[in-house]
Amino acid sequence: MHSLLASARAKADLSIYDSLDDDDDSLECEGWETIMMNGQTYGVWTSAMAEKCQAFEMLVIYCSTLGPRFAPFLAQTLEVTLPCLKFYFHEGVREACAMLLPILLACGKQSNTLTNAMVAAVFTHLITCINSEQDSTFLASLYKYFSESMRVIGGPPALPQQFHDGVMEATKRQLQSIADRRKARAVRVSSAASSNAGVGDWDRDEMVLLEEMEDFALEDMGKMVAEFDTNHPLLVAVSGVRDLGFNTYDSDEEGDEEG
Repeated sequence: MHSLLASARAKADLSIYDSLDDDDDSLECEGWETIMMNGQTYGVWTSAMAEKCQAFEMLVIYCSTLGPRFAPFLAQTLEVTLPCLKFYFHEGVREACAMLLPILLACGKQSNTLTNAMVAAVFTHLITCINSEQDSTFLASLYKYFSESMRVIGGPPALPQQFHDGVMEATKRQLQSIADRRKARAVRVSSAASSNAGVGDWDRDEMVLLEEMEDFALEDMGKMVAEFDTNHPLLVAVSGVRDLGFNTYDSDEEGDEEG
């Protein structure tokens, strides 16, 4: 288990490039993947990242299989897992970490080793990530595993008020962000239509894909909110943001044409 945790702790092996030059042979090295983040170009050693991801996936298997018998490694695993929710160099690592959290909480609860500090750390990190996450696919996962984690500790009544308030504020922020993106796409489509320029097939497909991912996030967001209150006002907001979608707009246009 210690070697597995060591692999999970591994930091990204990075090279930083001054610019993305097509003639730069250093960007073509086998075993390295080039990614862009915050305007900076990075080269990431892929085998190390794959090993890190595999380590977290194995931790998911071990913890879910061993249950309370995993307790001796609970604190160490949480310590490694929580920061990696923001490990932007590998989506598989982030996904495995999010999946692991409710399993670790269940292990702690079953073994009577779960502390208030552990619970606070898990929900603090989840809410922080929900608040700032821009990837709709991972946002959906964050909501899903937030809900699962909350159920492990006893459901909404067991969630301290500060975390209830925190996740609702983060959800409002995400709803506004998704709404703004959808409105911008609608304006883009409308402008293209009025100028007879049209929207290219590639652009259209990209917008459809983006909004499908947002729909998944909105679905898991709605499920989480409904666990607190099936009549929560934010559920109306979730539905309203979903209706702003480019797909909905496009379907309405097609319906008008058929009519």
